[in-house]
Amino acid sequence: MSIKAKVIGLLGIEKYDLILYLSILLLNLNQKVLIIDNSETEALTCCVPVPENLNPRIHKINFMNIDFVKEKDVTAYLKDYDCILIDFGYKTTHKDIPNCSSVYLVTDKQQHNIARMRNLKLTQEAYLIIRGIMKRKNAAYLTDNLKENKVNMKGCYCLYYDDTDRENMIALQYGDDIKFKNQSGQLKYLLNQLITETFHFNKAEVGRAYKKAKRGA
Repeated sequence: MSIKAKVIGLLGIEKYDLILYLSILLLNLNQKVLIIDNSETEALTCCVPVPENLNPRIHKINFMNIDFVKEKDVTAYLKDYDCILIDFGYKTTHKDIPNCSSVYLVTDKQQHNIARMRNLKLTQEAYLIIRGIMKRKNAAYLTDNLKENKVNMKGCYCLYYDDTDRENMIALQYGDDIKFKNQSGQLKYLLNQLITETFHFNKAEVGRAYKKAKRGA
């Protein structure tokens, strides 16, 4: 009997840092991980050093023991991986979304970004992540809108603007590794919660995986 990978889809604004951080944690939890860039921005692709003789649309690229492909159907990889993370950008009707067990919806408070989440139809559980918040404000206006569309909201997380987290995110596109040093407490909490809730590892396991990632192991 074949084992089907746990597939997580990410929709919305910048989320490539979350994908890379989660991938390292899953790797430290002894999971075989694949990341797929199916976005229109190709921001995730900018973070992966691709050899000149290889094309991620054709070849699998291995980066820090994480496999990476671009513009690929997930069904071809379900038997080969424990966990697959897909960046869909704003492609809310992508044909691979139904293959995801959970979806992370990532947005900020700008109305034009929020509007792109409206009319979203999902059958699986969803987690809302609101980024770049400058002041504390109730997120009910977002969650209520998603509930109207019958989205099964399992959790909502807010990430307040943090200079270091922002700089670390940008650095991912210019470096050749994925560093966890100097992450804010709120980002650490989010990563640990997502791994615990959607991949069903216990908190002690996730805590050890995070400490290992922070050491650069």
